Amino acid sequence: MAAATCNGQDIYSSGYESDTLYAVRNAVKFDPVQIVFGDFRLHYERIISDRWSGEASIGITRRNYAAGWFDYDLDNLGAQVDIRTGPAAGLIMRRYFHAGPELDGPYLAAGFIFRDYIKDYRPLDRYGELTGQSFTDRRRFSSIVVLFGVQPLSYSGNIFADFFTGPALRFVNYDQVRARETSGGDTHYVRHVSKVDMGWEIGVRIGFGF
Repeated sequence: MAAATCNGQDIYSSGYESDTLYAVRNAVKFDPVQIVFGDFRLHYERIISDRWSGEASIGITRRNYAAGWFDYDLDNLGAQVDIRTGPAAGLIMRRYFHAGPELDGPYLAAGFIFRDYIKDYRPLDRYGELTGQSFTDRRRFSSIVVLFGVQPLSYSGNIFADFFTGPALRFVNYDQVRARETSGGDTHYVRHVSKVDMGWEIGVRIGFGF
């Protein structure tokens, strides 16, 4: 078995026994829970010291199935809605409760997450036919998050789960497509919304450590 090192020293020479086959100082992760929210990011975590690590993520957004749960959404699943790919990224610092040379155990984290959701809405006329118009609905979330989580490593392999939850302060910037009823049918328009509100983050990331 290849010896893993910590700060240039053999961690096994000091009596430390890794929880996994190889000491986990790096990890690549994906969160299947976030698919519901249209967030497809790949996460990379790297140990910095015996308690601290940094995690960066990058990816794309697609259809947010939770759109309309907590805010106005004209239509999310209709045939006249075209989902476009938007960017998503994050940067988070973690402090593990227990000192050690692995990314293991309960932790407290804080950082920044950005998500940009884009879709085109093509309105229908009173006969159910496309009018030929198109309106872009774009929703940008810039969130400052504080997370509590636990990342228990396996004794038999380097695949693990990372469970986390916590509040988020969200800076919201919407170009929101809305409809207004008129005598000639619905009239569609774009309303700009800019606000700050509270949200909640939750997820389970499946990771591979090395």
